[in-house]
Amino acid sequence: MNSQLSTLNSQLLQVHSYETSENNARDSKPPLVCWAVDEIFTHTGDTAFVAEMYPQLLSYYRWWYEKRDHNRNGMCEYGATDGTLEAAAWESGMDNAIRFDGAVMLKNEGYEDAWSMDQESVDLNAYLALECKLLKKFSSLLKIPFDAPDYSSQVADYFFDKNINFFCDRRLKDGSFIEEPGCEAYTPLWTRIATQAQVDSMLPMLQDTAKFSTYIPFPTIAADNPKYNPRGYWRGPIWLDQTYFAIRGLRNYGYNRLADEYTLQVFDRLSGLKEGANSFIFKLFSEPSIR
Repeated sequence: MNSQLSTLNSQLLQVHSYETSENNARDSKPPLVCWAVDEIFTHTGDTAFVAEMYPQLLSYYRWWYEKRDHNRNGMCEYGATDGTLEAAAWESGMDNAIRFDGAVMLKNEGYEDAWSMDQESVDLNAYLALECKLLKKFSSLLKIPFDAPDYSSQVADYFFDKNINFFCDRRLKDGSFIEEPGCEAYTPLWTRIATQAQVDSMLPMLQDTAKFSTYIPFPTIAADNPKYNPRGYWRGPIWLDQTYFAIRGLRNYGYNRLADEYTLQVFDRLSGLKEGANSFIFKLFSEPSIR
């Protein structure tokens, strides 16, 4: 089963299967399709492929601002078509993340199938900032105007909590930060939207062995959070994609030696581990490239 662009409302479905009973149109997934297309283009130079994909990519990007921006301030929320928190959490890809514990759903004006969580998510908007950058690259390549919202320059400052020097989600009702530091904060580093000063100030927490510099580094939530559960899916364990975002993010901001150290820790300490057989990692894939 693979996700494909839906022809309905420009939404990227979570599951679009040949077995229609398996389809899930309740939610989408984090917007990374432009990044995927750009990776293909980088390796192939296939401009025709970019031209074929561009209208769908642009439509999907606009969809977020049409149906997942409850207060129309340019900062989007994860949500669902059916108004359920379950589907909205699935849309984030972090199904039971601690940051969503107090979330409730809000109906978005003007649409029958558009609901948002009552919080704006830093990872979502960091992904959208990267998608915007790549859409502009594609439009320049194709010599066509870029015609879509661009809030990318505002994302980093909006979601950076100076009280704890970390990126956090924000509540819609009052703009307060949801101070449950977790892996969503790695995304602004990976997408390169954070400022150097912000990343510098994050280092004490990222390097704290009681928080994120764990045996296998960069868990999904700070290890000293009372809600941390080493077998809790998105409430503690390591997910390798998120650890990658953190390490690649450090490298993006000049911390190459530190990134090298963490990379070695990952490979050295994963040696011999099997999925589900330990308390540190939830997903260990079997592809030869990461064995």
